[in-house]
Amino acid sequence: MCHRSGKPSAMDLPPSCKAAADRMEQALRQEDLDSYRTARLTESAVDSLSDAEQRLSRELGRDIVLVAYESK
Repeated sequence: MCHRSGKPSAMDLPPSCKAAADRMEQALRQEDLDSYRTARLTESAVDSLSDAEQRLSRELGRDIVLVAYESK
């Protein structure tokens, strides 16, 4: 069941505003890509990340994948 609050959402915007919001979202994503790279992890850190993935997957009943990034 979907509960909708009285607040407007991006989906309710006129097409021109939605397009501007989409462009801003893309610009922010590109900024993130420019600021971070895939983290270089030790084998121990990879094992810890894998353990966390498995624990979350069991807890949530879904296939969970965790990704590590670090500042460039």
